[in-house]
Amino acid sequence: MVHHRPMRPIDFCTSLLVTTGNRALRQPNQVPWDDIEEFMSIGLRQDSRSYSRVTMLDERGGRLSFREWLEARASPEARLWFARGPWETNPEEGPKELPIHIREAFLGGGGMGLLLFTQGQRVERFMPGEVRPRLYEISGKQLWEFLQGRKQAKAWEEALTRELAPELEGRSVRAFLESRTLDDMQEIIQRTMPLSVEVEPVGDGHEVEPEETVRWNTFFSPAPGSSSLSFEYFPVGPGDAVLTERDVSSCQAGLASALEAVRRFAEQQGLKYWSKHFRRCLLRLSLEPQPLEDLIELLLLHRLPRPAIQLVNAALASDVFGGMGSWNDLGFPEPEAKQYEELSNRLLLAMKAALRAGINASAL
Repeated sequence: MVHHRPMRPIDFCTSLLVTTGNRALRQPNQVPWDDIEEFMSIGLRQDSRSYSRVTMLDERGGRLSFREWLEARASPEARLWFARGPWETNPEEGPKELPIHIREAFLGGGGMGLLLFTQGQRVERFMPGEVRPRLYEISGKQLWEFLQGRKQAKAWEEALTRELAPELEGRSVRAFLESRTLDDMQEIIQRTMPLSVEVEPVGDGHEVEPEETVRWNTFFSPAPGSSSLSFEYFPVGPGDAVLTERDVSSCQAGLASALEAVRRFAEQQGLKYWSKHFRRCLLRLSLEPQPLEDLIELLLLHRLPRPAIQLVNAALASDVFGGMGSWNDLGFPEPEAKQYEELSNRLLLAMKAALRAGINASAL
C-alpha cells in the first residue's frame, strides 16, 4: 500500500543546449534575442527583461555580459553548451582534486552546470557560481530620507543610533548610512525594520495610520529580481574539466541499471503506471531518436552521436522528481521505504550524469 508523505524539494533542472553556430544566436536580427531568452528562461544581455542573468568571468576576475563574450567569438563553427545542474551534492563523494572554488560550484546543488565553448581543437570550459540578487535595492541615503519623512523621525534617529552604535565610530547615523554600499545595506535594513515595534507600535491601543502603513510597505518591498538567481561562469583548466566529465557508455550502463532496478521495485509494489514508465525510459536508450522535444531536435540538428542523443532522451524521461504526483511524492512502510529511497537516489544521480555526458558528447 502506498502512503503519501511530505514531498522532497525539487533539486534538478532540465538540461538545455544553445549553440553559437545556429542562426538564432549568430543572426539575432532574424531571430529575436527575446525568443532565445524565453527558451532558456535566463537573461543573456545587459538589457534583458529577465532578472536571472549570465555573466562571464575572465582569468583576472573581469566580468563580461554573455552577449559581449559571445560577440568576441565570431567563428560560425563555435558552439556553446549549457548543461544545467545540479551536480552530485555529497561532499564526501565529491571530486576532492578540484580547486576549492570549482569544487564548491560543482557541489553547489543548484543552478546551471558545465558550460563549454569549442572551436576546432580549442576548448574553453567554465563552471558556474550562483549570484544571489539583493533582496532590497535601497541605498543608505534613501533609507535615511525615508525615515526622516516619517512622523516619528526623531525617534527613528535615536533608535538607529542605539542599534548601530558599535559601527558608528563617532559618525552621525546619516553619515554612516550614506557611506554604506547596497550590499552593506541588506543587513542594515534587516536590523532597521524590527525597530518599528519600538518606534511606531501598532495594536493594543496604538493608533494605526493606513497611509503611513502603505508608505512603509511600499518602501520596503523586495526588489523585482530578488526571487531569481544569476550565474557567473569562471574558467576551468583542462585538467579540472576532465574530472567533471564521464563518458557516454558508462553513463548509459549506469542509467540502464538504475532504471531496471527501480522498474522492478515499482512492479513489486503493484505500481503499474510507474513500472510502464520506467520501461519506456529504458526503451529510449535503444530507439531511434525523434525530434519530438526541443532539446532532442537541437541535438539532432547538430549531429551529436546517436548513443549520446539516446542517452539524453532516456535521461529526460527519467526526470520523475518533482511535486505532487511525481515519483518522489510516494511513501512506503519499512523496509520498502529504505529501498525506495536508495533506488530513487541512485536513479537521480544516474540521470544527472547521463545528461551531462550526453549533452557534452560532441564537445569533448
